[in-house]
Amino acid sequence: MPPLTRSAARAAKGDVEALALRASVAHKRDAVWEHRSTDLYTGRGRKETPLSQVDHCLEVQLGEYALVRAYEGVGGRPGTMATAQAHEQLRNALNAVANLNVTTRTINVWKMGPTKAALNRLHSDSLRDVTLEQLARQGRAKPLVDDGTWARIERAIVNSYDTTSVALDGAPALAGAAKLTNYTLDELACVLERLGVYDA
Repeated sequence: MPPLTRSAARAAKGDVEALALRASVAHKRDAVWEHRSTDLYTGRGRKETPLSQVDHCLEVQLGEYALVRAYEGVGGRPGTMATAQAHEQLRNALNAVANLNVTTRTINVWKMGPTKAALNRLHSDSLRDVTLEQLARQGRAKPLVDDGTWARIERAIVNSYDTTSVALDGAPALAGAAKLTNYTLDELACVLERLGVYDA
């Protein structure tokens, strides 16, 4: 299983296997191109997107942060069928083609910086909330804000959240799993709202 992000691992207090949501998605490049036909962030097609990488529109790190908070909120227990089922459904949804985009390596890397900065702020009680766009503007992603790409990135994040919510809402699940999944989606909506991306 891929390692849990450092921030989520700290919050998980050792229950790493129940909370890691990232899966390898590089092999889904062709499926993503078939699903989308253009890079959601730039509007460019496959031939105009050199050195491309598969990117999670809604970052898995944010999903892990939300799951950790939900896990603590509902009193989740490791090793239960409900926890395992919720984990599997969340992991599958966040790594599904519907939450993926193929974009340039540069955009993928520049998008990662503001997300990491946002997670660091979320884990600190002493730092005020700053929007994801503000964090992008302060770092290497500033050109993406200036040319309108960042607005398309945020639109893709919102659309992915909505699609993920619908997919998980209709999935059959044990009562405990559904509770943990729904709580995670609520926490994720709160996170996106705090980051100025989603109006929950």
